[in-house]
Amino acid sequence: MDSLIRLLEVINKTLTRIAGYFATALLFGMLGVVIVHVFYRYILNDSFGWTEELSRTMMVWMAFLYFPTAHRYGMNVSLDIFVSAIQDHPIMRFVGLAIELSVFVMLCGAIWLGYGLMSRASSSFTLSLQLPLSYVYAIMPVGFSLVALVSFERLLRLIGNIVHPGRYRVNVFGSSTSAGG
Repeated sequence: MDSLIRLLEVINKTLTRIAGYFATALLFGMLGVVIVHVFYRYILNDSFGWTEELSRTMMVWMAFLYFPTAHRYGMNVSLDIFVSAIQDHPIMRFVGLAIELSVFVMLCGAIWLGYGLMSRASSSFTLSLQLPLSYVYAIMPVGFSLVALVSFERLLRLIGNIVHPGRYRVNVFGSSTSAGG
């Protein structure tokens, strides 16, 4: 199990880093598109029809590409009052495992639904850019697959921590729950 976790860690670190670079590029691209849009609309009293659609698409892609990194480091929304009450309790390992398993199952369903949506949208096009909607929706199965891979690594770490407490580092609810660095 150690070698599988190490392999997944290397794969996930690499993929989340690459996704983060693309997401950052999209952020700066979106900023440029919005600046051009504002300049043309309010300075030149003219506007492009495609800028809003492009910036919205870039924002959605950016969010899906940053999502694996956020999940990898446990930067998800949590109920702090609940977390602080059981954080040091041994039951936390089981609660974290149950939650992560639920997340993984939902991600697998989201991959399937995203792929279906992408397939159904292949004959439709965006209004301004005339891109196939399947290009816009392609980020759903890609993004959810990246997060599912991260979730699978987290599941293995959580299972490992039940068998060998404190052996694997994993962030549950934004806090480190085991020994490693």
